[in-house]
Amino acid sequence: MIRWVVWFLVSSGAAVACETAGQRMSSETQNAPKVHVAVDEIRLAQPFSILLTVCDDVAVSEVRVDAIMPAHQHGLNYAPKITALGDRVFRADNMLFHMPGLWELRVDTNFGGRSISYTSDVVLK
Repeated sequence: MIRWVVWFLVSSGAAVACETAGQRMSSETQNAPKVHVAVDEIRLAQPFSILLTVCDDVAVSEVRVDAIMPAHQHGLNYAPKITALGDRVFRADNMLFHMPGLWELRVDTNFGGRSISYTSDVVLK
């Protein structure tokens, strides 16, 4: 089980939410807009949701979420459902890590025709 302690304030706007919104995701793209991921708790083989916040003032036209286990070369068994909550905040529901170990959370975004990928490692025990 992994726990990221996060108090996420969706109603306060993306700029304020980024100050308290969990872990910043990594991107290999230079000058990529900042994206933070927040989750309360991940339990083995139990559905969970994540919140994604785009911290920079950019128009987001698409968000896709996936996860893989690099050591096993497989991903999720179910496709997450993405919901735009406003103020560049998105929720991905129906996430489920069915095995313990290292998972790589992947988020692909489209900012006005520019596609940028982000990653964040999650170790589930």
